[in-house]
Amino acid sequence: MQDPTLPFQYQSHDSLRLGLPSLKEDAAVKHPVEIIQLESRQRAQAAQSQMLRDLYGVAAPAKAQIEAQILGRFTRLPGAGPSSMLGLESLTGELDEFKYESYLGLPDMSTMPPVDLHSQMELKHGLAGAGKDRMARGLF
Repeated sequence: MQDPTLPFQYQSHDSLRLGLPSLKEDAAVKHPVEIIQLESRQRAQAAQSQMLRDLYGVAAPAKAQIEAQILGRFTRLPGAGPSSMLGLESLTGELDEFKYESYLGLPDMSTMPPVDLHSQMELKHGLAGAGKDRMARGLF
């Protein structure tokens, strides 16, 4: 279960680039169905790892974890749209699932302003002073 307390804002916030700060969004409680889905996905991954370990030895789940880490690193530049993570989805079998994100929340339906690539890259590399600000939304 997620801790319902408000997080402590430990870094300065660049309001001109990121908009007004809001800790409420960071402390939102997850929906019970979302928690159930997350826990079932974790249990399925643990069972898959245990099955691989039983059948093929310790090296098979280690290899699968390394492949998942490698495929999880590849992302697009900020502002170019969300990264599809096609390789990771094909490795985990999520490619065959039709989820909420498959038909809602598409970038062409967004009402948010376009993302400023330079500001997002500064945030990603810690050059803008905000560092790893959890409230970075891609606003000017």
